[in-house]
Amino acid sequence: MYILGSIFTIICAVVLPITLAVIFCVRKKEIWKPILFGALTFSFFQVLIRAPLLLAILPYQAWYMLLQSTQPVLYALFLGGTAAFFEEGGRYIVMSIFLKKQRSTSDGIAFGVGHGGIEAILFVGINAIVSLVFSSFITTSSEMFAGGIERFSTLVIQIGFSVMVMKAVREKNYLWLLLAFVIHTVIDFGTELLKSSMSLWVMEAIIFAAALLMTWFIYEEYKREIKPF
Repeated sequence: MYILGSIFTIICAVVLPITLAVIFCVRKKEIWKPILFGALTFSFFQVLIRAPLLLAILPYQAWYMLLQSTQPVLYALFLGGTAAFFEEGGRYIVMSIFLKKQRSTSDGIAFGVGHGGIEAILFVGINAIVSLVFSSFITTSSEMFAGGIERFSTLVIQIGFSVMVMKAVREKNYLWLLLAFVIHTVIDFGTELLKSSMSLWVMEAIIFAAALLMTWFIYEEYKREIKPF
């Protein structure tokens, strides 16, 4: 079962985003650009800026250590808020500067595939591959299956955030940027706060439900694009 779980997770975290990127590039010319910039946005703002700040600087700050040990709610809010700030802010900056001629809903979806895809590969996919190849059973089969479901759900959610921010850039309506920031904060805040007190599968069900709602939003925006009023 562990091997099946690893394979399932690899499919969700590596094969799926790469396959989507390839399909997009084959079907639409120039779509590679938002995919690439989506991947670069997550890599730069989250991996190269936020993560090093959290790991190398903040643990040595007294207020941060106190927050982490005595204020779980504020700590979860801090983690969720900073993740949303760097990722949604990064999306907005990159889309505004580098995608001036590619701001459709389709481009937003492609951006999300790159953004969420590289996140899935770096944070889960590589570990799943290493674990499978070297038989390093560092998690249970149940956790492996859950990881795959979470990556699938998160990819959908990241695509939804990208569509929201692209809509904010295209329409110059910053309420969509704010909405992306708020929803992102709430999701990350909730998962961080409840991960130690709630069943793994209940957590995955909640994240999956959020992904379903985001799927509806993505579909409605795409439908509006191909059939404008």
